[in-house]
Amino acid sequence: MTPTSTNRWFAQRYNVNNAWIFNGNNGNLNNNNVNNTNRAQAVAILPIFSIKRFYLMTEVLFFALLLSVMFSTRKNKRYGRDSMAFEMNWPPLLVRLMRELNARTFRILHNYTFLVSIPKWREIFATEFAGRIIDHILCDTLKPWIERTLHPRTFNNRESMGSQAAINQVIEDICEVSNGYTETAWVIKWDLKGFFPNADCDYMESCFMRVIDRFHDDIVDKYGAFMPPFLKWLAMIAIHCYPAKHYERRTPKYLWDAHIKPEKSILNKPDGQGVPIGRMSSQTGMGLYINDEVIWLNEDCGIRTTVFMDDGVMVVQDRLKDYALSLLPELRRRLAAKGVKMNDKKFYCQQHWKGLEFLGSHIHPWSVILNDGTWARCLARIEEYNQLSAVEKYRELDRFISTVNSYTGLLKNRTSYKRIMVLKETIADDWWQWLDWNARRQCVVSKPKYTFRQRLCKKYNLKLKRL
Repeated sequence: MTPTSTNRWFAQRYNVNNAWIFNGNNGNLNNNNVNNTNRAQAVAILPIFSIKRFYLMTEVLFFALLLSVMFSTRKNKRYGRDSMAFEMNWPPLLVRLMRELNARTFRILHNYTFLVSIPKWREIFATEFAGRIIDHILCDTLKPWIERTLHPRTFNNRESMGSQAAINQVIEDICEVSNGYTETAWVIKWDLKGFFPNADCDYMESCFMRVIDRFHDDIVDKYGAFMPPFLKWLAMIAIHCYPAKHYERRTPKYLWDAHIKPEKSILNKPDGQGVPIGRMSSQTGMGLYINDEVIWLNEDCGIRTTVFMDDGVMVVQDRLKDYALSLLPELRRRLAAKGVKMNDKKFYCQQHWKGLEFLGSHIHPWSVILNDGTWARCLARIEEYNQLSAVEKYRELDRFISTVNSYTGLLKNRTSYKRIMVLKETIADDWWQWLDWNARRQCVVSKPKYTFRQRLCKKYNLKLKRL
């Protein structure tokens, strides 16, 4: 296997004594002992940010790039149906994706849709694994410049931010504006109606284009002249993929008719209107979608405004209440120009001491409490697991641990110690033969004999060494 071979081979470490051998022509994958006299072209798996001259890349280097993106795409979703289907035959599929990207012929044509009922009924669209790779290339590459574009008070889909950070920001604003809760502060909460289904795809695409144009020189300096046009093409095919025209429905249609209003579904929207919930490009793009309005309210108008996706909270002093309310007609006009409307039924304007419900929590000067709906779903979910037979409980052990700890994580960030104890008491006695309660972290953990690793070794009679 010399470098001059007609087969474009490269070696990647398989285990201690063997290396992967990949044929770029036909996608065949094998492994070979490294202790031989054969020569091979060695190619490391490079992170996307380390490749600066894409237009000089060989197919081998491009394949290595896509391989690293594939690993980041499947993170925490490796056991999804489409992820497993792709991974079972990944070498030729990745080669085909590489060549379609090089030829600019790739299109996102395989989508599926389903409904979720928690916290409320929503329509979710997802795409094939190859389409998710496209989303990761686009969003991960632009992440540093998107972060510089977004206002610090936009909290959705950003690293080191999230719903809890948004709640903390609102609490901090109330404390500062009310001078330590000694003066009256007014809280104005607004909500956007049908944010995703009514979004304008052309405008969202232009949001990505503006970021690419604004930081064009930085992108070229880091990746090369090829990257700006390549990213613009990725943004175009990711946003204008028209999922309503080619999709698989994985939830019975009668549930759509019963729970999803026509204006809440992108299946009823004309071409170019509505973006799917569930796609990384959509989540990132919607943060950019109303970024100009967030900047206008905070910087130009001087109103403390915190935004998480389609929820916004304005905190003002008593003397500025009328001024803040006078800005809402202009805010409505600006949003309407982008096809977005404010929800009049979810408008809130009261003094801070009366409390505020924001992102599933009740915010009071003396406490932050998880709302009753989420708490009721928590208890109901644990009761569902309690009804399982012993065999089913053992099989669902990891899923049960994740479910319980997701709710304890929510409760720990609120003043809800008593509810954590109630949650612990709700867990049936059968579970404690495999689980322990970690009092310091306030969560459930597997007993040493029943960790995932130990159960895997016992099931398949394995002797796995610790790394």
